[in-house]
Amino acid sequence: MFKKPNARELAMRDPAKAALFGVIATAALGSNGSDFGADDYGFGDDEHGFGDDAGDDYGADAPSHAALARLGAHHHKKMRRGNKRRALLDPNEDSTVKVERYVFTLSQAITLGTAVAFTTLTGQPDTMIRPQRVVMNAPGPMFAFIQEIKVANVSVTVGTGLEDAFNYNANGVGQSLDMPTLQPSNKATVLGSYTGALPPGFVGGTSTYFAVSFKGPSTMAGG
Repeated sequence: MFKKPNARELAMRDPAKAALFGVIATAALGSNGSDFGADDYGFGDDEHGFGDDAGDDYGADAPSHAALARLGAHHHKKMRRGNKRRALLDPNEDSTVKVERYVFTLSQAITLGTAVAFTTLTGQPDTMIRPQRVVMNAPGPMFAFIQEIKVANVSVTVGTGLEDAFNYNANGVGQSLDMPTLQPSNKATVLGSYTGALPPGFVGGTSTYFAVSFKGPSTMAGG
Protein backbone atom coordinates (compact mmCIF):
# COMPACT_ATOMS: atom_id res chain seq x y z
CA MET A 1 0.00 0.00 0.00
CA PHE A 2 1.38 3.44 -0.99
CA LYS A 3 2.37 5.63 1.97
CA LYS A 4 2.17 9.37 1.53
CA PRO A 5 5.43 11.14 2.54
CA ASN A 6 5.24 13.47 5.48
CA ALA A 7 6.35 17.12 5.40
CA ARG A 8 9.89 16.41 6.57
CA GLU A 9 10.42 13.72 3.95
CA LEU A 10 9.23 16.08 1.23
CA ALA A 11 11.41 18.91 2.50
CA MET A 12 14.52 16.75 2.64
CA ARG A 13 14.21 15.92 -1.06
CA ASP A 14 15.52 19.42 -1.72
CA PRO A 15 16.50 20.97 1.66
CA ALA A 16 18.07 24.12 0.14
CA LYS A 17 14.90 25.02 -1.71
CA ALA A 18 12.74 24.11 1.27
CA ALA A 19 14.82 26.37 3.53
CA LEU A 20 14.54 29.17 0.98
CA PHE A 21 10.75 29.06 1.16
CA GLY A 22 10.66 28.71 4.95
CA VAL A 23 9.41 25.14 4.92
CA ILE A 24 12.25 24.04 7.18
CA ALA A 25 14.52 25.90 9.55
CA THR A 26 18.27 25.70 8.96
CA ALA A 27 18.92 24.63 12.53
CA ALA A 28 16.38 21.79 12.22
CA LEU A 29 18.29 20.17 9.34
CA GLY A 30 21.16 19.17 11.60
CA SER A 31 19.28 18.63 14.86
CA ASN A 32 17.72 15.56 16.46
CA GLY A 33 15.72 14.48 13.40
CA SER A 34 12.29 15.42 14.73
CA ASP A 35 9.58 15.27 12.12
CA PHE A 36 8.09 18.78 12.47
CA GLY A 37 5.21 17.84 14.73
CA ALA A 38 2.15 19.97 14.97
CA ASP A 39 3.06 21.40 18.40
CA ASP A 40 6.81 22.01 17.87
CA TYR A 41 6.83 23.69 14.44
CA GLY A 42 3.22 24.36 13.54
CA PHE A 43 3.17 21.97 10.55
CA GLY A 44 -0.05 20.14 11.49
CA ASP A 45 -2.44 18.44 9.13
CA ASP A 46 -4.83 21.32 8.71
CA GLU A 47 -3.79 24.50 10.49
CA HIS A 48 -0.88 25.53 8.30
CA GLY A 49 -1.47 23.49 5.19
CA PHE A 50 1.68 21.30 5.43
CA GLY A 51 -0.12 18.04 6.19
CA ASP A 52 -1.41 15.43 3.77
CA ASP A 53 -1.69 17.92 0.90
CA ALA A 54 2.01 18.94 1.01
CA GLY A 55 2.92 16.21 -1.41
CA ASP A 56 0.47 17.59 -3.96
CA ASP A 57 1.40 21.28 -3.66
CA TYR A 58 5.06 21.67 -2.65
CA GLY A 59 6.69 20.27 -5.77
CA ALA A 60 4.21 21.95 -8.10
CA ASP A 61 4.49 25.47 -6.67
CA ALA A 62 8.21 25.66 -5.96
CA PRO A 63 10.10 27.61 -8.68
CA SER A 64 12.89 25.90 -10.55
CA HIS A 65 16.56 26.71 -10.04
CA ALA A 66 16.55 28.42 -13.45
CA ALA A 67 13.64 30.65 -12.41
CA LEU A 68 15.41 31.59 -9.18
CA ALA A 69 18.58 32.39 -11.15
CA ARG A 70 16.62 34.65 -13.50
CA LEU A 71 15.01 36.39 -10.54
CA GLY A 72 18.41 36.95 -8.92
CA ALA A 73 19.92 38.27 -12.17
CA HIS A 74 17.02 40.70 -12.60
CA HIS A 75 17.45 41.94 -9.02
CA HIS A 76 21.19 42.55 -9.47
CA LYS A 77 20.56 44.33 -12.77
CA LYS A 78 18.15 46.72 -11.05
CA MET A 79 20.67 47.30 -8.25
CA ARG A 80 23.48 48.10 -10.72
CA ARG A 81 21.32 50.52 -12.65
CA GLY A 82 20.13 52.19 -9.47
CA ASN A 83 23.69 52.61 -8.19
CA LYS A 84 24.74 54.08 -11.52
CA ARG A 85 21.95 56.65 -11.40
CA ARG A 86 22.66 57.54 -7.75
CA ALA A 87 26.30 58.15 -8.66
CA LEU A 88 25.18 61.03 -10.90
CA LEU A 89 23.87 62.84 -7.81
CA ASP A 90 26.52 61.71 -5.34
CA PRO A 91 29.61 60.27 -7.06
CA ASN A 92 31.42 60.24 -3.71
CA GLU A 93 28.87 58.04 -1.93
CA ASP A 94 30.58 55.39 0.22
CA SER A 95 34.02 56.91 -0.58
CA THR A 96 36.26 58.09 2.24
CA VAL A 97 37.94 60.55 -0.15
CA LYS A 98 35.59 63.19 -1.59
CA VAL A 99 36.88 64.27 -5.01
CA GLU A 100 35.20 66.69 -7.40
CA ARG A 101 36.36 68.53 -10.54
CA TYR A 102 36.75 72.27 -10.01
CA VAL A 103 38.27 75.32 -11.66
CA PHE A 104 40.71 77.76 -10.07
CA THR A 105 41.04 81.09 -11.93
CA LEU A 106 43.51 83.96 -11.85
CA SER A 107 42.63 87.24 -13.58
CA GLN A 108 43.98 90.72 -14.25
CA ALA A 109 42.16 93.82 -15.41
CA ILE A 110 43.34 95.11 -18.81
CA THR A 111 42.30 97.84 -21.20
CA LEU A 112 41.98 96.73 -24.82
CA GLY A 113 44.58 98.45 -26.98
CA THR A 114 46.93 99.19 -24.06
CA ALA A 115 49.89 96.84 -23.57
CA VAL A 116 50.58 95.77 -19.99
CA ALA A 117 52.64 93.20 -18.11
CA PHE A 118 50.82 90.68 -15.93
CA THR A 119 51.49 91.46 -12.29
CA THR A 120 48.43 90.12 -10.46
CA LEU A 121 48.08 86.62 -12.00
CA THR A 122 48.95 84.88 -8.76
CA GLY A 123 46.85 83.33 -6.01
CA GLN A 124 45.91 80.34 -3.88
CA PRO A 125 42.95 77.95 -4.22
CA ASP A 126 40.43 77.45 -1.42
CA THR A 127 40.87 73.68 -1.57
CA MET A 128 43.36 71.11 -2.89
CA ILE A 129 43.37 70.84 -6.69
CA ARG A 130 45.52 69.02 -9.23
CA PRO A 131 45.35 71.07 -12.46
CA GLN A 132 45.21 69.05 -15.65
CA ARG A 133 44.35 71.79 -18.11
CA VAL A 134 45.01 75.52 -18.40
CA VAL A 135 42.59 77.74 -20.31
CA MET A 136 43.25 81.39 -21.23
CA ASN A 137 40.78 83.79 -22.85
CA ALA A 138 43.15 84.86 -25.62
CA PRO A 139 40.83 85.44 -28.61
CA GLY A 140 43.60 85.14 -31.21
CA PRO A 141 47.32 84.73 -31.84
CA MET A 142 49.70 87.40 -30.46
CA PHE A 143 47.06 88.73 -28.06
CA ALA A 144 49.24 87.82 -25.08
CA PHE A 145 52.49 85.95 -24.42
CA ILE A 146 53.30 83.73 -21.46
CA GLN A 147 56.76 83.63 -19.94
CA GLU A 148 56.15 81.13 -17.12
CA ILE A 149 53.44 79.11 -15.44
CA LYS A 150 54.38 78.09 -11.91
CA VAL A 151 52.26 75.75 -9.79
CA ALA A 152 53.13 75.00 -6.16
CA ASN A 153 56.62 76.49 -6.66
CA VAL A 154 57.22 74.24 -9.69
CA SER A 155 57.57 75.76 -13.15
CA VAL A 156 55.52 73.73 -15.63
CA THR A 157 56.92 75.68 -18.57
CA VAL A 158 60.48 74.54 -19.21
CA GLY A 159 62.77 76.69 -21.31
CA THR A 160 63.25 80.41 -21.85
CA GLY A 161 60.99 80.99 -24.86
CA LEU A 162 57.73 82.93 -24.73
CA GLU A 163 54.55 80.97 -25.36
CA ASP A 164 51.57 82.40 -27.21
CA ALA A 165 48.57 82.48 -24.87
CA PHE A 166 46.43 81.47 -27.85
CA ASN A 167 47.83 77.95 -27.42
CA TYR A 168 45.63 77.77 -24.30
CA ASN A 169 42.49 79.08 -25.98
CA ALA A 170 39.26 77.34 -24.95
CA ASN A 171 38.96 75.88 -28.46
CA GLY A 172 42.36 74.20 -28.20
CA VAL A 173 42.56 70.42 -28.18
CA GLY A 174 45.15 68.10 -26.69
CA GLN A 175 46.15 70.69 -24.10
CA SER A 176 46.23 68.44 -21.03
CA LEU A 177 49.13 68.90 -18.62
CA ASP A 178 50.31 67.00 -15.55
CA MET A 179 50.86 69.65 -12.89
CA PRO A 180 51.74 69.37 -9.21
CA THR A 181 48.89 69.21 -6.72
CA LEU A 182 48.15 72.72 -5.52
CA GLN A 183 47.39 73.12 -1.81
CA PRO A 184 45.65 76.16 -0.28
CA SER A 185 49.02 76.97 1.28
CA ASN A 186 50.70 77.15 -2.16
CA LYS A 187 50.36 79.59 -5.03
CA ALA A 188 49.94 79.43 -8.77
CA THR A 189 51.60 82.22 -10.75
CA VAL A 190 51.49 83.18 -14.42
CA LEU A 191 54.08 85.60 -15.82
CA GLY A 192 53.61 87.28 -19.18
CA SER A 193 52.08 90.31 -20.85
CA TYR A 194 49.20 91.58 -22.97
CA THR A 195 50.50 92.97 -26.25
CA GLY A 196 47.80 95.59 -26.72
CA ALA A 197 46.34 93.76 -29.74
CA LEU A 198 42.70 94.70 -30.43
CA PRO A 199 40.51 91.71 -31.31
CA PRO A 200 38.14 92.19 -34.29
CA GLY A 201 34.74 93.49 -33.22
CA PHE A 202 36.02 95.15 -30.04
CA VAL A 203 36.53 98.83 -29.33
CA GLY A 204 39.84 100.21 -28.08
CA GLY A 205 39.73 101.45 -24.51
CA THR A 206 37.25 98.79 -23.38
CA SER A 207 37.94 97.55 -19.86
CA THR A 208 37.98 93.77 -19.49
CA TYR A 209 39.97 90.95 -17.90
CA PHE A 210 42.62 88.51 -19.02
CA ALA A 211 41.85 85.23 -17.24
CA VAL A 212 43.82 82.03 -16.70
CA SER A 213 41.83 79.02 -15.45
CA PHE A 214 43.26 75.83 -13.95
CA LYS A 215 40.89 72.85 -14.24
CA GLY A 216 41.23 69.44 -12.61
CA PRO A 217 40.22 67.05 -9.82
CA SER A 218 40.08 68.55 -6.37
CA THR A 219 38.92 67.82 -2.85
CA MET A 220 35.38 68.86 -2.07
CA ALA A 221 35.31 72.48 -0.96
CA GLY A 222 34.38 72.70 2.70
CA GLY A 223 34.68 68.90 3.04
